[in-house]
Amino acid sequence: MNAGEQIREGRVDGRHIKVKRPLRIGFLTSEYPTEDYSGGIGSYVRQMAHSLAELGHSITVLLAVTSGEDVLQDGPVEVHRVALPAFVDRLPEPLARLSSLVFARRLASLAEILSLDVLESPEFGGLTAFLNLVKPQRLQVVVRLHTCSAICRSLSNSSATPMRVQIGCHIQDWLERRAIETADSVTAISQATVDLTKTMLKIRRDDFHVTPNPVNELFFSCRETASASNHPMVLFAGRLEWRKGPDILMRALPALLDHHPSARFCLAGGDTNTAPGGTSGLAYLSSLVPEIARKNIEFTGFLQPDQLLERYRQATVCVFPSRWEGFGLVAAEAMACGKAIVVSDTPGFRELVSEGVTGMFAKREDPVSLGSAINLLLGDSGLRTRLGAAASDDARSRFRGSAVSESILRVYRETMALA
Repeated sequence: MNAGEQIREGRVDGRHIKVKRPLRIGFLTSEYPTEDYSGGIGSYVRQMAHSLAELGHSITVLLAVTSGEDVLQDGPVEVHRVALPAFVDRLPEPLARLSSLVFARRLASLAEILSLDVLESPEFGGLTAFLNLVKPQRLQVVVRLHTCSAICRSLSNSSATPMRVQIGCHIQDWLERRAIETADSVTAISQATVDLTKTMLKIRRDDFHVTPNPVNELFFSCRETASASNHPMVLFAGRLEWRKGPDILMRALPALLDHHPSARFCLAGGDTNTAPGGTSGLAYLSSLVPEIARKNIEFTGFLQPDQLLERYRQATVCVFPSRWEGFGLVAAEAMACGKAIVVSDTPGFRELVSEGVTGMFAKREDPVSLGSAINLLLGDSGLRTRLGAAASDDARSRFRGSAVSESILRVYRETMALA
């Protein structure tokens, strides 16, 4: 498809004009909020799907599942649950995967039926690894870098793995590498993600488009700062995962409570098995809390967006001490809410936060540095207000769905024009 085919002619107020036609866009994902659980990729897909639909484009989500095909309606977005044939389960890997050639043929058929112009897929899982072999000529495949499996493993705090598991990891990396290398275009949530993915997967291509993730419009409704309280609240939002660094916050607790004995600490996120030895993160974090501080700590478990919004509203300071982040969606949500934030000094956060302007940095893996930054903000309401206001303005200009959608659309149309 060339650039001319993206243009339609018409008349407005008697004038002859040329306008870009709406696109038919598909999002391929293995998670989506209509299912029981959705992580960051699912949240991104839903936000982008609805934002693009509001701009007048036709949006379809292809939800890769193991069984139970059907079609659901999520507002203006049609969700097709797409499964592998039953016989595929009996095939050896990598054939017995959603990234298999069998699944690619199913995707190609659906793309043809739906007349898709563009199909976007995450790199995780390599779902489009073989699609270039069978896709319709008109279809342009865009792969988005979120966090590849190799990065996740490097930050998982796991012990040595058996040879069988190592072989599976090599296959996974190969599929994800192939999906990236054969895509018509590749976007990424940050330059930090591009750099680390290229290193971990030995990617040869260099034509990446960095576009941030959008923030749910719900979080832009919260601009007020927390009211003065004798019980300030420090909020950690995110999975209780080793990579997210909640244990670093727990180790900063004693010094913080010495200065602010009435402070409350809320950890809002679901449990994972990424604590030392592959054990429960919640159990491990609970074991780090001094007995005297237990009344100051709350673990909420997984929260829906409206529940998380309420926690942001209550928060005095929001803290994200991740060991690594490609983007940091929860930090961007807190910024949208006008909250003063503390983040770890990692490349992804460096792209998200301007130090001393829209947030504060703490040294990576350093409870003392983290505690010092939190302590400063808890004691200085003027600083909190200035940082929160600047963060909100920055988030509105960069992370609203409409702004991100326009950036993504430029990539889609450029890819189509070059086809």
